[in-house]
Amino acid sequence: MRERATMKRKKREEGLTYIEVLVTMVILAVVLIALLSCFLHGFNVISRMRQMSIATQAIQEELELIRNMSFNDILTLDSSFTNESLSLLEDSTGAVNVEDSLGDDIKKLTVSVFWSYRDMQMRKDVVTFITKKGINRK
Repeated sequence: MRERATMKRKKREEGLTYIEVLVTMVILAVVLIALLSCFLHGFNVISRMRQMSIATQAIQEELELIRNMSFNDILTLDSSFTNESLSLLEDSTGAVNVEDSLGDDIKKLTVSVFWSYRDMQMRKDVVTFITKKGINRK
């Protein structure tokens, strides 16, 4: 009889109960949901950084075009610009703003890109100074 009781106890101890399986599945589900959330957040960050890089590239290209202009031509710039890179951004526009700074020979140049990302308005600005001698020269 003792042998029989010992064998029954061993059989019960060898297998998993439904509760143990259920607890294991819940723990696994929580871990998988946390991992999925991390991946989705990571993809969102990568997408925003990609768009920020595209905007920066468009601004740099516009600044290079402006660098090759004379001081007087820069003062008469149109307030907006287009660029091939801007077509990669949703509802994007480029803007150029020339403001007075420390005097007639120095102007503040701001080049901006605006675009939409998931119903949010995004913006990237680059500010530099121009003089009659050229950009960023005193």
